[in-house]
Amino acid sequence: MKALQLATLSLITVFGSGCALFAKAGIQAPSVAGVDPQKLAKLGADAKAYAEGLCDPIIKEEVGFNEERAIGGVVGVELISGSGHLFLDGLAEKDPVKLNQALEKKQAVTLPDNAINDLTAYVSIVGKNLARYSARPDLPWTFAVIQNDTVNAFSAPGGYVVVTTALLKKITNEAQLAGVLGHEIGHVVHKHSLTKYRDAKHKQCIAANYASHLIEHGGPNTPATADVAKFAKKFEGKIDLDKSEGGFIKFIMQVVITLLQSGNDKESEFQTDKTGLELVVFAGYDASEYEKFLTSLGNQGGGIGASHPSTEERVAKLKALREGELKDFATGSAKPDTAKAFAPLAASK
Repeated sequence: MKALQLATLSLITVFGSGCALFAKAGIQAPSVAGVDPQKLAKLGADAKAYAEGLCDPIIKEEVGFNEERAIGGVVGVELISGSGHLFLDGLAEKDPVKLNQALEKKQAVTLPDNAINDLTAYVSIVGKNLARYSARPDLPWTFAVIQNDTVNAFSAPGGYVVVTTALLKKITNEAQLAGVLGHEIGHVVHKHSLTKYRDAKHKQCIAANYASHLIEHGGPNTPATADVAKFAKKFEGKIDLDKSEGGFIKFIMQVVITLLQSGNDKESEFQTDKTGLELVVFAGYDASEYEKFLTSLGNQGGGIGASHPSTEERVAKLKALREGELKDFATGSAKPDTAKAFAPLAASK
């Protein structure tokens, strides 16, 4: 037996709490039956101006770390809950409440000493080694493996990075793994998801305050309108998702998840590839291996939230960076074999 206090285990505590909160829910437009159209148009214009004036500062607000970490946990729940389970074996404490309490007290979580847990620890070690070269080395980085038959990797705010077992089966050496993890670390470093989060928070702030203004000034007061309007005052001051009630979390995160699943634009992906390659180079790996890994995948689509540019475009830009801007630094040759560490994957379904 050995005690592994892996950051990965913090994901278990997230997954065990509140998955039911985030079912998709739409916001329906209020009924306008019996309302004078001109009056309603004027009221709507006033409500829109009021809501935008109140909510527009959100776009420029810096998201604090506690809020970022909370968002990351919720995103992890939503994206993973229907996609597989953590690739861990023999977790001694399965009660998420007790596990949370143990982690909060910084107690070690005991896992059996076996190859599956060693693989998870291995991925976490490689990831944390790369993250310490990043622009956000002090984040409590969390690296996890999930059982999933789709070749994919994704990240969430606050330092969460997840790879699938199917992706690991495609990797032939540690340099390639470093490329994958470096790319996802790059998304967190550049806060691409936080930009979408601010956009979602802004949209929902406007929706809630628009509805509230309508009701307060004699507009339609339907159950749907009231259900949105009840969150208007929640946007006053700083939002703390850790302390917010489930309905408000759901109200915000339903739009966040939709935006995240729409993927990033090409420039964001190229920016992240560049950051990932820099991390690979600074860690001393063979920088060409990530290009080989991408080429081996062809142009197949990803799974969870995949929206990458074509493989040819990515490889061409990575090669240009490696042979150009990073030429004097891309001298590493390390590409340790992963066969032994990844042996449990052969038996995984």
